[in-house]
Amino acid sequence: MGKQHRGSFNKQVERKGKVLELVYSDVFGPMTTKTLGGCCYFVTFVDDHSRKLWAYPLMSKDQVNETFKQFHMLVEREVGEPLKCIRTDNGGEYIGLFDQYCKKHRIRHKQSVLKTPQHNGLAERINRTIMEKVRCLLSHSNLPRIFWGEPLNASIQIINLSPITTLEGKVPNEVWSRKGVTYKHLRVFGCIAFVHVPKDERTKLDAKSKEYVLLSHGNDKFGYKLYDPKAKKIVRSLDVIFFEDQTIKDFDKEVTIEQVR
Repeated sequence: MGKQHRGSFNKQVERKGKVLELVYSDVFGPMTTKTLGGCCYFVTFVDDHSRKLWAYPLMSKDQVNETFKQFHMLVEREVGEPLKCIRTDNGGEYIGLFDQYCKKHRIRHKQSVLKTPQHNGLAERINRTIMEKVRCLLSHSNLPRIFWGEPLNASIQIINLSPITTLEGKVPNEVWSRKGVTYKHLRVFGCIAFVHVPKDERTKLDAKSKEYVLLSHGNDKFGYKLYDPKAKKIVRSLDVIFFEDQTIKDFDKEVTIEQVR
C-alpha cells in the first residue's frame, strides 16, 4: 500500500465539435482585497469548442447559481444553440439549487471526482492564467488592489482576442461568433485618458477636456470606462484621447494644449 500512486489522467482530450456542447466552470477566491463593489470571488465559464471565456465577480459563492442563470440565457441567445453539458468541481456552490436548475433546463451536470481537480483542469488552468494577467495589469497600471475587478474584465477581453494553438491560431471570439474580430478599441489598461467636455457642461474658461484613468476597453455602445482619482468617480465615454505611456502616477501632470487639442 505504501507504494500506491495516483492514476494518470489523459491530457489529450478531444475538443467538442460545436459551441455549448460542453462548458467548464470554476470559482476562484476569496481574494484578500474586496473590489469597490464588495466582491472577493469570481466565477468563470469556458466554452470547450471555442475556448471563449466569461468571468463574473461575486460577493459570495452563494451567487454562483444566479450568475449561471444569467450566463445560460446570454450564451444561448448569442449563438442560438442549447447548452448541453457543464463540468464543475464538487464545491457546495455547484450542488442543490444549481443541480435543480440544470435538471429543469436539461443541462447535463458533470462533477469531478472528489480530490481529482484534474477532471476540471481546463477551468482551473484558465483561472491561473487570468490571475497572472490580473497581477501584471495591476502592477503596470499602479492602480490600488481594490480595482482588481477591472483588470479581471480586461484580462478576459485580451484572452478572448488572443490566438490559441488549440484553435489552430484562431481566437476564441472568432470561433464563438463565426465573425471577424477587431482590435481597434484596445488601449493600454490603466493609462491616462482625456475626455472631451461638451459645451453645455462647461464655461468659457473651463478646460475642454478632463483627465481620467482607463479602466476598461470600449467594446460596446457605452464606450470606455474611466476613473477620476480626485473625485473618486467612474464615467463612460466614447470621446477620449489616450496617453498610453502614462499611468495614475502621472495623473494631474501638466499637459500641453497640443496634446489634448
